[in-house]
Amino acid sequence: MKFLDIKNLDPWLIAVTFLLIGFGFVVLWAATVTDSGEMSLLLQRQIIWSIVGTIILILTASLSPRVHYALAYIFYIIGCLLLLSVFFLSDPAKGAARWIDLGFLNVQPSEPAKIAFILAFARLASDKKFNPVKLTHLLRALALTAVPLGLVLVQPDLGTSMVFAALGLSLLIVAGTPLAYLIVLVSPLFAALASLDTVLMVAYLILLMIVTWRLRFRFSMIFILVILNLGISLGTPKLWDQLKPYQKSRLVSFLQPEADPRGSGYQVIQSKVAIGSGGLTGKGLTQGSQTQLKFLPEQHTDFIFSVVGEELGFIGASFAMLLFMILILRGFRAALIAKGKYSAMVCAGVSSMLAFHVFINVGMTVGLMPVTGLPLPLLSYGGSFLWTVMLSLGLVIGIQRRWREYTP
Repeated sequence: MKFLDIKNLDPWLIAVTFLLIGFGFVVLWAATVTDSGEMSLLLQRQIIWSIVGTIILILTASLSPRVHYALAYIFYIIGCLLLLSVFFLSDPAKGAARWIDLGFLNVQPSEPAKIAFILAFARLASDKKFNPVKLTHLLRALALTAVPLGLVLVQPDLGTSMVFAALGLSLLIVAGTPLAYLIVLVSPLFAALASLDTVLMVAYLILLMIVTWRLRFRFSMIFILVILNLGISLGTPKLWDQLKPYQKSRLVSFLQPEADPRGSGYQVIQSKVAIGSGGLTGKGLTQGSQTQLKFLPEQHTDFIFSVVGEELGFIGASFAMLLFMILILRGFRAALIAKGKYSAMVCAGVSSMLAFHVFINVGMTVGLMPVTGLPLPLLSYGGSFLWTVMLSLGLVIGIQRRWREYTP
């Protein structure tokens, strides 16, 4: 049977995937162990979800890329409909509209929507007629990105919307979008950051003019771009007033967590204390004071890397980062050897998604990034994201197994 054929499998990618899952079991056990030393209900659920995730990986890896190429736009539409459904099926009393309660499991539709978006973008960019140099084609790609990004942003889920934005930018780069266009796309972000200080804003606008002039932009285009960025810089304070209180507190705690050590900055401070106290070898499993005394918030999900740092130290944290690096690089390697552009972009998209999650999550735990609620792949507790990661890795493995098979 095809799904039992192990020829052309990447042993490194498969081994690292299950090493990370096993490593996650150990850390989750340490973070949630009961007073009697028994396995927690959370760990039992994670083991069950991992078994289901393994089945998902095997089934997905058995598919030819031609199958999900043909269904890519259908998956995208279904993903967007699922994102819409949370506004009608979620319980507003439980907070933001992000989850659908199935009784036995809470599902976050934005997770599978990430994969659907990667497939649809890869399908669009692999079209022989697609040319990112043409403005109309670029606008189609941006519209494809904007729909799920916008639906997630109004839930509100700032962290996941950042993932869609990062994925869109990464896939545009892989698709061959010119540097000049990329500068135009990311310039509003820098304009918003420059609004923090008048001198910084003026310096940024001057730098923007110099860069665009060196890239041989037309004078009219430079003028429009500068005016647009100036407007964004001036309008950012008003946009700040429209943010939810929790979003403001997260950004403030990122910039200066010590300003509110018992409020918005509490998570970051406790996480940094936990990681810093781990030293070289850590305090030992179940011996971390921050973890075991529950000073560390969300220690089984968003801040599980802090548990690694405290109880396994620098060596344990470095081991985890090494595994993630191998996993991500093997995904990009699959993109390089894939015959068709579609397959290459799927592998690159999956690898970019994993890299962004790792970068933001680990950066969040050490205070280098704002608290966004993005989980750590294969380590954080949770079924929806685990299944999404296993499905995405199944796509990469399936493409690797058929690396000689051409797809559009």
